Amino acid sequence: MSKSRVSVVRCSTYDAARVSQSVQALLAPLGGMSAFVSPGQTVLIKPNLIHGTAPERGATTHPQVLQAVIQEVRASGGVPVVGESPGYESLSVAARKSGLLEVMEELDVPGIAFDAWTDVRLDPGHLVPSLPIAAPVADADVVISLPKLKSHGLVVYTGCVKNMFGVICGTQKAQYHLRFQDREVFSRLLAEIYAVARPTLSILDGVIGMDGNGPRNGDPAPLGLMLAGTDGVAVDAVACSIVGIDPLESPPIRIAAQMGLGTASLDQIELAGPPIETLKTSSFRAPRAARPSMRQRAMSGRAGRAMRNLLTTRPAVRPEACRGCRICVKACPAKAIEMRAGKAWMDYNKCVRCYCCQEVCEHGAIELATPLLARLMRR
Repeated sequence: MSKSRVSVVRCSTYDAARVSQSVQALLAPLGGMSAFVSPGQTVLIKPNLIHGTAPERGATTHPQVLQAVIQEVRASGGVPVVGESPGYESLSVAARKSGLLEVMEELDVPGIAFDAWTDVRLDPGHLVPSLPIAAPVADADVVISLPKLKSHGLVVYTGCVKNMFGVICGTQKAQYHLRFQDREVFSRLLAEIYAVARPTLSILDGVIGMDGNGPRNGDPAPLGLMLAGTDGVAVDAVACSIVGIDPLESPPIRIAAQMGLGTASLDQIELAGPPIETLKTSSFRAPRAARPSMRQRAMSGRAGRAMRNLLTTRPAVRPEACRGCRICVKACPAKAIEMRAGKAWMDYNKCVRCYCCQEVCEHGAIELATPLLARLMRR
């Protein structure tokens, strides 16, 4: 059985020349961009853009990474387009806030909002009979994913596999959160989406990642790394190992590997670059795996809701930071948030623990809080 190859390079800064050189060095062991892109092909580049956030915060794909990839695609004769479906603002607004729009305009690359979709039928045995995959993704000759290396309150880590959830159009993502409340089941859905929209190439931006209260309101984590490969599961496994996370503790990675979509086993990965031991960091702060799924299955009904409130991590509003913008109210698929005295207020009996509110809050006013009893049980 052949091993999955993952390329890793050090890159300590987002200086344009340095990033360009690093991307070229990153792709060289994989055959260069020309191994994936032929002249005339339409190449859909999918960044991580959950919401418009300044690039220095480490929440979105950095503009210089996007620029370097666009230049490599064009050098191979490809026709690049950038596509994404931000959570609760338009692509143009989110791209402008994150610095991506400036790059796209400077290089004259169109941005395509994922508004239209293609219903992709699935074989029996999947969670859903079909998936609404963004039409530009389904129609592209080549798909290149540009995820960001970050912690994630629900699934511990987000990278290559999780980034493809963005090919589901707009508010349909929130409806999936509401429908698949169990973390394991939701992670199975992420893996099934990844299988349908599996990118030709994944390039993971870890120059500055995000730890702590990720994936949007955590802290910038200078890692000085970029990773790439055709096996996004393997890329994620290597990245997790570098930042001190067991890849199997992140359900989407584990389930994707179980489905045969890639490997999460380091002994089945051929690393092109510095040894993992020389890249590891002990300072990356990731959420502990709460394993809520077993509890969630026992948490229906009135008594179950009480248990859920005692035993599962939940989003908590910091009133002093809340500015009453209502974006969390709009984002909540369970309608569990309302405004009281100009501040967001959570109804935990309705809350499904999808953490969408924490992801979209622009002001860091929502953090993930673990009840005392749950913390004691994890020791």
